[in-house]
Amino acid sequence: MKLRPFRRPRPLPPLSLPVRIVLLVLGWLLILLGIAGLFLPVLQGGLFLLLGAALISLVSRRVHSWLRTLFSRWPRGWKRVERFRRWLHGKLHRGEPGVASA
Repeated sequence: MKLRPFRRPRPLPPLSLPVRIVLLVLGWLLILLGIAGLFLPVLQGGLFLLLGAALISLVSRRVHSWLRTLFSRWPRGWKRVERFRRWLHGKLHRGEPGVASA
């Protein structure tokens, strides 16, 4: 069986400042909602925490590397998180005026 060499994914182009601010605010709101959801039986706390961290990881390399190490035990989960990040980044980056999409 031939092993494929590890390839680093292509880095994502930077987002504009207003988009990054909205992502940070929305990500932190989701994290706060997730913390509340850990104690309230109605909310799915873990899901909100993961979504908030995924949004913030679009802006912060530190959070992205933290998520990557957190999901090192679950490669299928990491692929889903990374696929969501890249999909969302593509949607947000395409919507910016004056930026050509790659």
